Amino acid sequence: MRAKIALTLGALIFSTAPWAQNAPVPPAPPSSTPAQAIQLQTVTVRGEQPGPALWEVRKADHVLWIIGTLAPLPRHAEWQWPQLEHVLERSTELLEAPSARLKMPSGLFSRLALQPSAKLNPGGGTLQRLLPPDMYQRWRALNHQYLGDDNALEFQRPIVVAQALYEKALAASDLTNDIDVAAMVEKLARKHGNRVIGVRYELLITRAPPSKSIDQDQQQGITCLDETMNLVEHDLPKLTQRANAWATGDMKTLQALMPQQTSEPCIVSAINGDFEHQLDIPDLPQRIEKAWFEAAQAALTRNRQTVAILSMDQIMSTDGYLARLKSLGYQVRSPDEIKQ
Repeated sequence: MRAKIALTLGALIFSTAPWAQNAPVPPAPPSSTPAQAIQLQTVTVRGEQPGPALWEVRKADHVLWIIGTLAPLPRHAEWQWPQLEHVLERSTELLEAPSARLKMPSGLFSRLALQPSAKLNPGGGTLQRLLPPDMYQRWRALNHQYLGDDNALEFQRPIVVAQALYEKALAASDLTNDIDVAAMVEKLARKHGNRVIGVRYELLITRAPPSKSIDQDQQQGITCLDETMNLVEHDLPKLTQRANAWATGDMKTLQALMPQQTSEPCIVSAINGDFEHQLDIPDLPQRIEKAWFEAAQAALTRNRQTVAILSMDQIMSTDGYLARLKSLGYQVRSPDEIKQ
């Protein structure tokens, strides 16, 4: 999961445009029954769980404790935070999850199409016309399985269809993206008297990037729909196992299921706002990372104990934040090493 990105227009918070309404009545689907998509059921954990473990980054006798966030997570699980509360009691500050704050003049913002407001395909186009035949048949099977043959989606843009499929498939697996672990940790930190320190890269945008053509936008949406269908067809059990491992503190399983390099499903990027591409800032993740390293190193110098929030891929991937800290000579211990 990438760092959070917020846009501001002076003091105004960015908000998305409303979706277009009143879709035309779609055509009747072909009479043949779509094939059933592959589904391997994996049960998510429920009830109270021990919660995620902590990583330790040490510089002499100063320690930075890091808790990792993950999405999706089990919908009906609750977590106890004994280890986290223990270190918060002894810590001075909490570093928020790294983020970016992009500022731009309101006149420029009004000319940018950061998120297309149209929900429908241009010119009344349908998925059957837009998608290759084999891809369309896969879509029909998944629509039948997860969305109850929702024919209103036939006229909607592929990226919108991908989002609808992704959310329904997660719900069917008892998973959700709606649990804000970072906010829960920040609430605990304030309860224990920690100062909550924002870690934000700030950038003023003064010039609009070249706008994408409708064809480019649609092709990206088709590619993302294909990726999302692959995820739903094959990777839901893995997402469930990964969510369970996080919830129960099973770091060995979690490590095995996390990607080796930082990555994020295209539909999650689209939902969160793929700003580094839309605003032509290809190195935005690196700028956010630099801001975090400066904040983390400063905290390790001034505090005996600090807690920080990162995503699990920022923690565990071979090109992640902890890998870099280790390469810089900091002592980094995983939860399993701490237990030893």
